This record gives sequence, structure tokens and C-alpha cells, in this order.
Amino acid sequence: MAPTVKDYYKILGVSKTATKEEIKKAYRSLARKYHPDLNPDNKNAEEKFKEVQEAHEVLSDEEKRKTYDMFGSAEFRPGGRTTWKRADDTGQAYEYSYSAQDFSGFEDIFRDLFGSAGEGRPGRGRGETFRDIFSTVTKERGSRGRDLEYQIEIDFDTAIRGGVRDLSISRQKQEGVETEKLSVRIPAGVDNGSRIRVQGKGEGGGAKGDLYLRVKVKPHPLYTRKGDDIYLEVPVTVYEAALGKKIEIPTIDGTAEMTIPPGVQSGTRLRLKGKGVTNLKTKVRGDQYIEIRIAMPDKISEEDRKKYEELEKSHPYNPRAKLGRYMR
Repeated sequence: MAPTVKDYYKILGVSKTATKEEIKKAYRSLARKYHPDLNPDNKNAEEKFKEVQEAHEVLSDEEKRKTYDMFGSAEFRPGGRTTWKRADDTGQAYEYSYSAQDFSGFEDIFRDLFGSAGEGRPGRGRGETFRDIFSTVTKERGSRGRDLEYQIEIDFDTAIRGGVRDLSISRQKQEGVETEKLSVRIPAGVDNGSRIRVQGKGEGGGAKGDLYLRVKVKPHPLYTRKGDDIYLEVPVTVYEAALGKKIEIPTIDGTAEMTIPPGVQSGTRLRLKGKGVTNLKTKVRGDQYIEIRIAMPDKISEEDRKKYEELEKSHPYNPRAKLGRYMR
């Protein structure tokens, strides 16, 4: 019985003219949906995951995709026959049928299909011979295993300082799914979307592919990160804002002292140089920015109210003066 030709485009839910980015996006979505870790003891999801991995491996590789578009996904399997149907540039139809017993190897098959090493393929020029295709296919079949990609979530501090993350990785093998526990080093400075490569921890029986970990960082209750810089809103009293004071503020390195200039306005941004995140490539640290927020007292006594009224009379000012021309 001839092996079933799989429609890799249909498996990923993309068109035959899909771009690499469209294929990659579709693969990531489906791989997450059917991943064995998220579907324990679900054989159907496991099979779907295998198909998605197989389809992505072929369609994400330019040479493999070109070969697939020509011949489909049919494989040469012992005891069965494989039939390829195609037409040359003149519209002439060709049909080839082979079994594993008919040939000593793939080179025989391509020689029978496309003639001797010096001949071009039917309906093609001389530039691409069976040996060109044979070299590509055998190279791909004998190359390293496929890469794996996982998403990991880490806390803010680990992203800033680095650390070690323990995780379990599932790999697809002929006899089923293999799970391995790994301890992966997280470099200091990773951010949302960063990719960590773990060499040789992908799939494959011989030379294994690599494992890529896509990083998602949990938000911090105080800090906001933008690139290599850290932002922090700091509340100050009206007295500190008016008179100027030295205050202590938290940083990712611990407590630091900062001077608030007299008369500082709410929303003013002050900088602590070198108190940000270490850049992954340059190893240069970013800065920390302090955004001032003036906080009023929760309660004002009658005595305090009179003082504010006296202050209003002695130092009147209108902070909304610039809005005047927009008011009607």
C-alpha cells in the first residue's frame, strides 16, 4: 500500500504561498496547542504535535520545501511502493512508481527519474541534475536533528541578575515521547522575547538539534523595564517637593540615596546613572529613572487648613495658566 502523502500546508493551516513568518507563526500556535506537556495522556494531541513538527521542519527550510513542493511527503518505505506524479514545463505528464526492493539507494531513484549525472531533469535546463537534488536530499536526511523551541516564564529578578532554571523537555522519538530534565543557565539581562540556545538538546538520534527557550518575564510590582533602563514611580510629600530633601529609594542593587531638588514638580523624571540592567551584548548597564509623584496628606486638620489658606494668600500661583487659551 502506497504511503499517504501529507499536506503540510493544510496541517499548519497556511496557503502554499505562505511566507516564512506566516509558517513560523502558525507552527508556534499549533505546537503550543498540541504540546505533550499541555496534553498529558492525550494520544490524539501527541499525533497532532508530531505532524505539526514534521510539517514545520519541511516548510521552514527553503530546500526541503522546494523538494516537497515537487514530490510531496511520500517516503521510501520497505515493502511498499511510492508513486510520484508530475508534469514538466511543456505540460507532459510523468508518473514514477518505486519500491524499496527496486533500488539500492536514493541515488538510483533520482538517476532513473532524471537521467544520468550530466542530464537535466525532464523539461528542465541543464543547471539542475539528479545529483544536485540527490545531494540536497541526502544532506538534509543525514544532517543534525530538528531544533526544539519552548517558552519559559521567569521572574523579574532572574531576568535582571541571571540564574538557573530547572525544566523538563519532551522530545519525539520513534518509540514515543522522551522526557529529559535539564538545568539551564539564564544569562543576566534577558528580556521578553529573548531566546536562549541550549546546544545539542533538540531532537535527533545522532547529531541532535538545539533547544531554544523563548523568555517571558513576569511583571514586577514596583519596577517597569524599557530596554536596559528601569523606571520607578516615587511618591514624595509636598514638603519634600517644596523644600528639597534627600530620600532613600529602592533600586535593583538595594537602597540608594537621591536628592530631590527644591520646587520639584510632580511628573519630573530624575536619573540614577548605571542603576539599570546589564546589556546582554555590550555588558554596559542602563540607568534607573525616578518619576516624582507628589502625595498629599490623607487628612488635613482645621489648623493645617488655615496654614494652607495663609500660604495661598502669600504665594498665589496658577498652575493651569497655560490651559487658559483652550478654555471656553
